[in-house]
Amino acid sequence: MFFTFISFSAPKKAQAALADGTYSVNYTVLQGDSDSVSMANDYFDKPATLIVSGGKQSIELTVNHSTWITGLWVNSGSGLQTEQVIQTDAASDSRKARFAVNDLASPVNAKIKVDIDNESLNYHHEYKITLQFAMDSAALISGGSKVDAPATSEATADANKSKTPVNEQATTAKVANPKSGDTASITLYIGLFIIALIGLFTIKKTKKAN
Repeated sequence: MFFTFISFSAPKKAQAALADGTYSVNYTVLQGDSDSVSMANDYFDKPATLIVSGGKQSIELTVNHSTWITGLWVNSGSGLQTEQVIQTDAASDSRKARFAVNDLASPVNAKIKVDIDNESLNYHHEYKITLQFAMDSAALISGGSKVDAPATSEATADANKSKTPVNEQATTAKVANPKSGDTASITLYIGLFIIALIGLFTIKKTKKAN
């Protein structure tokens, strides 16, 4: 008898499409062949900027130690593409790069070129890396749309003012009940006082008769 074991994997949760706008999003640079954090992670500033326009997405991120990380290629869906440098800053040794992306819910394959050439080190090498974006951290910077709170009409506001909360009605009823109880107690005390006077008068009258 043969048994066949079939394993079922839970389908990945679909990433909700973001509306057109500019977002900040956190990410981590991983090693190309594992889920371990790459040493190159420290050479990329966080967070990145995500731009969504007409259903297309692009990422802008800043490379620090730009003179060391001399090349960046990112898989935009059709193989590795060279970064588009949109800004450089020699004073901080950094540059801002832009590249298109298709699916940020999955890791984005990339490659960097490291060139360190100084008196103490002569190093030249290319590394495969993976860019892992945390889409649950995406925060709107500009664009998109905000839902306004519904306006309250004057008629609705007046109606709300005229309503007496249930708790307030219950409190009013509770306050009225002690007054009825106080009246009954006073009546009882007066009755007892009259009975006592009648008894005292009867005793005095009996003594005089004797």
